Amino acid sequence: MAVPSQRELHRPILEIADGAKEDVVPKQYIREKVIERFSLTDDDVLEKVPSGGQTRLENRVSWALSYLKKAGFLQSPSRGHIQITPQGKEQLTTGADDLRSLRWKNLDAVRQGGDDADSPDIAANDEVGIASEDSTPDEQIAVLYRELSDRLAEELLERVKRVSPADFERLVVRLLEKMGYGRGETVGRSGDGGIDGIINQDALGLEKMYIQAKRWQSQVGEPEIRNFSGSLDGEGANKGVFITSSTFSKSARERAKSISQGSKFIRLIDGEELARLMINHGVGVVSEIIYDVKKLDENYFTEES
Repeated sequence: MAVPSQRELHRPILEIADGAKEDVVPKQYIREKVIERFSLTDDDVLEKVPSGGQTRLENRVSWALSYLKKAGFLQSPSRGHIQITPQGKEQLTTGADDLRSLRWKNLDAVRQGGDDADSPDIAANDEVGIASEDSTPDEQIAVLYRELSDRLAEELLERVKRVSPADFERLVVRLLEKMGYGRGETVGRSGDGGIDGIINQDALGLEKMYIQAKRWQSQVGEPEIRNFSGSLDGEGANKGVFITSSTFSKSARERAKSISQGSKFIRLIDGEELARLMINHGVGVVSEIIYDVKKLDENYFTEES
């Protein structure tokens, strides 16, 4: 039997997770049970996707897991492990296994996310990563590109959260360098309000931007922003960037906004934005395959006047 499609894997994976002896199972367990359930041969298991980077089985199981997590039916309590949620158990009782029944858990955020207001509305049908049947090929490509980017951002942030604090500091300095802000260096001072990095924005180092880097799992609160502001005062600085692998509390964002209305400016970058910036500027990622989509050049065929 050929490797089942991603859609054909949704319900079986939920059933496998629900029927496991342990509440939390490794992804490898899911893969092995899929092989067993669909009686896949060695050739099926070893078949590669066109790009050659992954097996078709790994690719489809991984995408199915990703969608089921986005829908709220599965969760990852620890890296590389899967657990079915109460919503997932409820989904099994409905008998529905089509992708169109899977709703975005964070639909509003998806609709409002992204930097390009002119891009197609990828969540227009309240469905997980699926374009409208009426959408054009151009729109479908945009949908699929967004899905790939979303998934990569999740994987990248998960990996970033596992680096050492020192490596995280080096990572954010490297990112700001790649973004064109100047030559950077890590400082590595201890203390909650300390400066972790400095970007020299001109050749002589007369213009400096200071960095606080927090590789945290917990939310960054208002006291950390206040302490960082005090550190900027100690350096006689008026520009700072606070970057975290987690999120900022509402009060932290309000404090940064209040400070930035004065003589200083503090820019906050949370984990989600960090991952997007890393992707956009090629930090921690590589291009796997590139499709060069061309269009007709009408100017070429315009008759000379």
